[in-house]
Amino acid sequence: MKSSDSLAKIAPALVAAINSIEGAKKGSANPHFKSRYANLEAVIEAAHEALGANGLTVLQGPGPLDPMDARALTLTTRILHESGEWIETDFSLPMAKPDPQAAGSAVTYARRYSLMAMLNMPSLDDDGEGAMQRKPASGPAVPSKLDVHETGPDWYKASGPGMSSAAAKKLNLGEQLDDWLGDLETIPTAAELQEWAKQNDEHIKEMPQGWRRMVREAWDRRGRELGVVNQ
Repeated sequence: MKSSDSLAKIAPALVAAINSIEGAKKGSANPHFKSRYANLEAVIEAAHEALGANGLTVLQGPGPLDPMDARALTLTTRILHESGEWIETDFSLPMAKPDPQAAGSAVTYARRYSLMAMLNMPSLDDDGEGAMQRKPASGPAVPSKLDVHETGPDWYKASGPGMSSAAAKKLNLGEQLDDWLGDLETIPTAAELQEWAKQNDEHIKEMPQGWRRMVREAWDRRGRELGVVNQ
């Protein structure tokens, strides 16, 4: 994360804004999986009033492709205060494939989750019940280390190829993929990581093979960050 030399004015403004943001409502429906999610518009709407009331605005823009990975792009999110002070962060995201449609989907996902992360913004159910709370994970304790090649989710080599990318796009499942990838960025414990895999396993296996690989890579990466997945 980078910032202007001084944070004297943006810091209290940002604290006030974050404390007044309730969260982004899950107002968009995914009819294929019968689930709901907070889209980019809902995230912007949830943040707009609180940011404006405190002299803040958000600038987001894609940068060049990652020189280490031609299928990854970078998005910069900057929170700018009316004083000129700012805080920003970069988000690098692999694309399903190097074409304009994949790039557009990646930018939308990166904008949504970068903004939610910088503003500590949760996703809320439509009725607001249980906001800011997580359901405790159930089931047996998770071992201190996981060999993902033996006990991790089998999305790399799930039986059958899953649906085609064209079929998935026709069903508008790109945002469901984005939602999964976003979930995996923020899952706080190993137990919840395992529970998440169990709850979403059936639907993930329906996805195109390349999309399943992206979810598994994100799952592995979060497991390493939590210190429970072997390198």
